[in-house]
Amino acid sequence: MIQFERKLDKYTISPIAAGFLVLIVAFFLYQVIGGALTLLFAGSEVTTENAGMIRLLTSISQILFLLVVSILFARLIYDDFNSVFKISKPDWKELVISFIGLILIISASQSYLFLQTNFIKYLSTQNESLKSFFDALNNFNSVVEESYIKIIKSNNGFDYASIVLSIALVPAFCEEFLFRGFVQSSFEQKMKPIWAIILTGVLFGIFHFNPYALLPLIALGAYFSYLVYITQSIFIPVFLHFLNNFITVTVYYFTQSDEILKTQAEVDLSNTLLLASFFSMIFLFILTIVILNKMIKIKILKQRELDNAHLS
Repeated sequence: MIQFERKLDKYTISPIAAGFLVLIVAFFLYQVIGGALTLLFAGSEVTTENAGMIRLLTSISQILFLLVVSILFARLIYDDFNSVFKISKPDWKELVISFIGLILIISASQSYLFLQTNFIKYLSTQNESLKSFFDALNNFNSVVEESYIKIIKSNNGFDYASIVLSIALVPAFCEEFLFRGFVQSSFEQKMKPIWAIILTGVLFGIFHFNPYALLPLIALGAYFSYLVYITQSIFIPVFLHFLNNFITVTVYYFTQSDEILKTQAEVDLSNTLLLASFFSMIFLFILTIVILNKMIKIKILKQRELDNAHLS
């Protein structure tokens, strides 16, 4: 176990303030300093020629300004690395159930995005001010999506491997150690678990700057937060985060279809069918949560019985 020397009660800063402080510092360093480095070495525009350099610089920025910053602040404030970052071996059965939950929440999110697109189109026809607002939002969203498409576009196996590393693996560790590690652990010391989970999920969604996918990102972030709380292993959300990005990158690599990356995609299905799909996925997702909770309660009871047997 990695032990830090100082304890929380020796510091005047509250855990909640510490959580927000680290987010602000990480955000500033990653967006401003990391952005400046990207601008300096790769330029202001994403092209097929500089996409590899941008991926490399982004990965370096995430490691330095998200992962390392989280560990350094944990070193300054807390005394137990393992407790802050919940370093424990994941249970494979919990991992399997959690993965099923991930598939269900992704499916529900896709149905939601289709419904959201239809709703926005309807609102745009009802009010000129809303139409102007959504037009501006669409333009911003298109710029973001076009840049992202250029970054993950690959022409060969080497490009694909570098994309998996920079888009799937590095963010999975860096973002999870920041959000589910330092930030959530800080919030849990002063908040009820449910509020720590929700707040961490909200901050995770906002951090990604994707207006149309904000609610799905919040839901995904809250799910990852719930998983690290209930399983006490950060490696489960790390693995699922990696899988989520890896699936996207891999499907895009083989299909080369920009539609799978768009949050304003349309589908030739009625709203009734989309709603039915959405609520079906939500129902199955809740069922998955219930099963996971039951599994963990049984595991805890068995562990207590084993501990009591050793004591007697």
